[in-house]
Amino acid sequence: LKVTVHVADKAGATNVIEGGAAAIEHGFGLDNTQLQLMKDKGTFLVGTDFSFDNWYSYRLDSATATTLTNKIIDRLKRAYTIGTKMAFGTDIIIDIPGLNRVQTSLKVLQTWKAAEIPASYILQTMTIYAAELLGVEKSKGMIAPTFTADIIALKNNPLQDIDAVKNVQFVMKDGAIIKQ
Repeated sequence: LKVTVHVADKAGATNVIEGGAAAIEHGFGLDNTQLQLMKDKGTFLVGTDFSFDNWYSYRLDSATATTLTNKIIDRLKRAYTIGTKMAFGTDIIIDIPGLNRVQTSLKVLQTWKAAEIPASYILQTMTIYAAELLGVEKSKGMIAPTFTADIIALKNNPLQDIDAVKNVQFVMKDGAIIKQ
């Protein structure tokens, strides 16, 4: 049974990693020792990496939202550099005015871009690494024979600009066309 844990403090994070959890969600205060331990143990980081706009929609003032965003950008850079496994995910529950839930959630891409995470790696965190974390990597997460046909097509190349994932033109779910 895989377990992921919401973690906010350093002591809790170490306990979770050493306890064998599959992933830490949030982990805003993770230090390099913990990120390396996560890499060594195969613990994923699902950082729910809020952007400034996400923090601000939670009614934080600009200074606090900026500080928290910068802290997340720093943690993302360090996790990527260390090689900590990451999966893209969010549990954002407050919409940004004028945006729907998907648009609000995809605001976190601003944080990943600010952390200079390559678009190719971000796509992997959304697909193959997320499938691995969920334990479905033998049937989902990539386009291959015998894998579930869950496919999206985008107007532009997400390897050139990860924001291209915001403009989905085609959706196939379990081999059935949902949108074209």
